[in-house]
Amino acid sequence: MISIEEAQQILKENQPAPRITDVCLAEAHACCLADDISAPEPSPRYTNSAMDGYAVRWSDVQAAAEKESVSLQVIGESMAGVPFEEEVGFGETVQISTGAMMPQGADTVVRVEDTDGSDQTVRINAVRKQGQDVRFAGEEFQAGSRLLKKGTVIKSRELALLAAVGFDTVPVFNPPKVALLITGTELTGLHDKDIKPHQIRDSNSIMLASAIKEVGGVISETVTIQDNLKSTIQAITRSLNNKADIILCSGGVSVGRHDHVKNAAEAAGFKQLFWRIRQKPGKPLFASLKNGTLLFGLPGNPVSAYMCFSYYVKPILATFQGFPTCKNCLTAVVEQEIANHGKRTNFIRVIISKIPDEIPSIKKTATQGSHMLSSIVQADGYIILQPGEVLAGGSLVKVFPF
Repeated sequence: MISIEEAQQILKENQPAPRITDVCLAEAHACCLADDISAPEPSPRYTNSAMDGYAVRWSDVQAAAEKESVSLQVIGESMAGVPFEEEVGFGETVQISTGAMMPQGADTVVRVEDTDGSDQTVRINAVRKQGQDVRFAGEEFQAGSRLLKKGTVIKSRELALLAAVGFDTVPVFNPPKVALLITGTELTGLHDKDIKPHQIRDSNSIMLASAIKEVGGVISETVTIQDNLKSTIQAITRSLNNKADIILCSGGVSVGRHDHVKNAAEAAGFKQLFWRIRQKPGKPLFASLKNGTLLFGLPGNPVSAYMCFSYYVKPILATFQGFPTCKNCLTAVVEQEIANHGKRTNFIRVIISKIPDEIPSIKKTATQGSHMLSSIVQADGYIILQPGEVLAGGSLVKVFPF
């Protein structure tokens, strides 16, 4: 058996190369940028008014800054989308709407509430400074400025910025295709109502499929396989031929005579990276590689499968898409002593308590068995304890939230 650190290093060295694709903006939400994005144009694109009012020449209204009103002739209007095409001359002004293009000759906007007048003449009662309430072209950023960094996760704000400067497509990391192979002759499906005493309802397929989707992966297929070597080889080979980036098997990786995933993977041409880790739960975890496709053999026990997915597979899926792998880790206070008296590294499920303005605290869930789904349902995350390690109450620990 190898350590969890050795297993992670092996996976890091064999991480499949990510793929990059251009997607339309409407489909880019929650994707990760595969390159820096530079502005193709300045923002604002043109000099415009920040207020409803009058576009004036500062030299004409400077006296109003000294509390002396000034009368100007209104020669037209600049509306948002319908600019005033002529130049504003001495003693003239143009009505202007918020967002409308500033006419030539004008360099200042006087707000409506600081004026009195009609369609022909307006009296300017107050003005603060030259250039007031004018949005100048390029004042936010110039063409060529970097707008977004590679690795940025595109959300609503980023989409708005990209649309505002004219992007219709952006380069993003392709989500990985994951083939899900569930082994076990004893399993029955969700819709099988006539369950026999010796059968078990399949919970791993829906759990793992949902976990893959939660981290952005795409399920290419979900297949249930009997505990049969030939069927397992055929399923793995088919997933490989369908160009799955990751093949995720559940069950069939221990040392029993009906555990066929390891032998089937090797028969299909996969090279073993590791098998069995000094950890609890999830000791018989299996990983192999062929032509850039990673195959994981997760234990069949649902808690073991989920913990192995969380610690080993999830970071692979995240890295494949350019996402940070440990972004959500946190430091918490141990409420009561937690110890690992075993000989293997232990993934201990914990409940996280959060009080505003205080460091979070954690306590161990009541159930920790690898066959007990409630141990992950009740938990908010997990901590990692090495063999013989004891955490005293009040000590700090790194927590991996689910």
